[in-house]
Amino acid sequence: MTGMPFRLILPAVIALLGAAFPAVAQGKPVAWQPGYVGSCGGCNLAGRNMSGWTLSGANYREANLEFAFMRGIQATSTNFEGANASGVDLRTALLTAARFSDAILTNARLMGVQASGAEFRKSILRGANMQGALMVGANFSDADLGETQLDEADLSGANLSGVKFDKAVMKATILNGANMTGVVMTGADVAGASFRDVRFIGADLSGMSHHDLANFDGACSSIDTLMPPGLLLPLCGDVIMASATAQ
Repeated sequence: MTGMPFRLILPAVIALLGAAFPAVAQGKPVAWQPGYVGSCGGCNLAGRNMSGWTLSGANYREANLEFAFMRGIQATSTNFEGANASGVDLRTALLTAARFSDAILTNARLMGVQASGAEFRKSILRGANMQGALMVGANFSDADLGETQLDEADLSGANLSGVKFDKAVMKATILNGANMTGVVMTGADVAGASFRDVRFIGADLSGMSHHDLANFDGACSSIDTLMPPGLLLPLCGDVIMASATAQ
């Protein structure tokens, strides 16, 4: 650049600097750096690489996170309600108490996530891979977990009422003490799964496979629970009392 006039150098420098700074999503600045804890509701972040970012307490309500790379993020108590996160990569993410109600997480990669106490009410996780996920006490009521991979995941004490588990792979999944009222298990493979003290009120267990290899110690059912051949569960105590009172 020897001898080049200053008036020609300055525009080039400004252009380079501009390319290195943040973009703007729907009028709101999004910091392209390892962390953003502000409000980005409705942002279009499809395909963005946010791996390792700190997002705890942030608002990503109804954001477009399709196929975003969010592996290993710190997102405790973050709001993802109504987000479109189909195909998102959230492997090993910290999602404790995060909120995903009404979110779309089809085919999401959630292997090894820590999401105890998280909210997934009415979310769609069909085809998601949740192998080895820690989701103790999470709320999945009325969610769609059909065709999910749940091998060795821990959903102890979770609220799974009304959940669809059709064709889910639940080998060695831990569901001890979970509320599984009204679940549908058609085609679910439960080999090695643990259902200790689970309440299967009004559930459809008729189509699940390898139930003979699962642990149902302390589990109970209701008179309208549908069972597969060879599985007999006692009536839950409060169901017996309600039946006796009705008579």
